[in-house]
Formats: sequence, C-alpha cells, structure tokens
Amino acid sequence: MKNFATKEEEKYYYNHLATEEEFLNWYHTQDLPEYDAPSLTVDDVLLCYNKKEDALKVLLIQRNTHPFKDSWALPGGFVEKGESCEMSCLRETKEETGVEITKDQIQQLHAFSDPHRDPRGWVVTVSYLAFIGEEPLTAGDDAKLARWFNIERVNNELYLTSEKVKIVLDLKTGKAKGPDRLAFDHHLIIWTAFLKVLNQMEHDPKILQVLGDEFTITEARKVFAKFLGLDFKAIDHSNFKKAMLRYLVEVGERPVGIGRPSKIYQLEESVLQKNKIQN
Repeated sequence: MKNFATKEEEKYYYNHLATEEEFLNWYHTQDLPEYDAPSLTVDDVLLCYNKKEDALKVLLIQRNTHPFKDSWALPGGFVEKGESCEMSCLRETKEETGVEITKDQIQQLHAFSDPHRDPRGWVVTVSYLAFIGEEPLTAGDDAKLARWFNIERVNNELYLTSEKVKIVLDLKTGKAKGPDRLAFDHHLIIWTAFLKVLNQMEHDPKILQVLGDEFTITEARKVFAKFLGLDFKAIDHSNFKKAMLRYLVEVGERPVGIGRPSKIYQLEESVLQKNKIQN
C-alpha cells in the first residue's frame, strides 16, 4: 500500500489516479457508512382486451395471506437474491396467475417508494406494464383467486369490476372510492398505468398489442375508446386511420359479412422495438 500524508490525499489518489483494480481493493478495506436498505418488490399491470365482449381488462389476484388478506391486488412479490426485477416480474406472474409472459412483453412503469406504502416495513416496488391476450388463469403461491377485471371509464372515474366486486378510482387523483379497495397502493399503480397509456397511445400505440397480431381499424378505435371513455363511434374512422397508418402495416383483408372486407393491420416493428429499448 502507498503512504499518504492525509486521508484526503489517499482518497483522491484511489478515486482519480489508481487503476480500477487498485481502487476496488482499497475500497473494500475502508470503514464505509452503512445505510438502511428497503426490501424490493415488483407489481405487474397486465392489460388485455376481449373482442367478443368489447371489454378492456386488468389481471388481479385475491391475496391469501396477510397483510391485506382477501383484498384484490396486482400480481407481484419480493425480488429474490441475485434476481433482476424483470425476471421477478415474469416469475411472480407465472406463480400467482399461471400466465407466462416474456421480457419483450413488459415495460417498466414506475417505482413506488413511499416509506409507508407497505405495513410490513420499508418496501419499494418497481411496477411493470404488459399488453397481452386474455389468458386462462390458475391461482397459486400467495393468491387465493386470479381474475380478469373489466375496466370501464365513466367521465373521470375508473371502474374495475368482476362479479360482485366493484373498485372505483378517481382519475383526477388516483384515490380509491367505495367499499371495495385494492391492497397496498395498487390503486395508484393502476391509475399510473392507465394514464400512461392514455397520454401516449396517439404517438406510441403499443396498447394495440392487446388485439393480438392482427386487427382492423375499427377494433383499434374500440381500444382507444376505452381509455377516452367514449363510444368508439364518436372517434371518426377516417381521421383515426389517417393518424394511425404511420404506425401500422397492412397485411390482408378480413370478410365481415355483407359489403367489402375490412383491411387487417399489424403494428410496425419500430413500435414494438421501442418496448425492447426501454427495457
């Protein structure tokens, strides 16, 4: 080890002049400050669209353990040692719902770090967003049930419903209303996801992935209408098509009964690649 006149001189040398190997050897011999560290979780917002029902849906699980036992929540859980957040997202979704997703399907949404968001202690969660088909569900791990909840926007309120459960979110504030509530701060996570899609879909229409590999302009209008809280007929077909064509590739036609067949489109590869770049 080199000799230095002062600790400041030593620190400057290893931070600025030494090789990285010398720096690391020195660094691990220092008395370093210890900081409290939060636990880390992931929470996953999985959206789908059922064409037959004309319904936008989000995947929720009913918790089987404390805290918030029996409450509805997003699939997710603790990140395991040596595991990336992305891999935890895929693993937890599979374990709790039976749905298999890939890294290419997910995009990071937001980190939620309020120190009081989890009654178990200081837990930071990284949330992810994915657009998928309506897969069959199998509850497992910490989930009692797994269900697709319909999402309907009515003016400035968002309704999440399944059978007798009705969860209402205020779109202006993200706050939950009514007797049925989500666990933790999952109302804020869903609110954040909904607003992200709403604010970006006109110039980054990845939400159309919920329609599968192929779709018509009318089907795309129906998906957009769910986020705008409109009847899809209120969205002008010609203007919408003109705005969207830069993001689409025509791949064929589909018979629709009487009259001319509808043209079928796919998302441009450049739109899909944005998801991979963000990850």
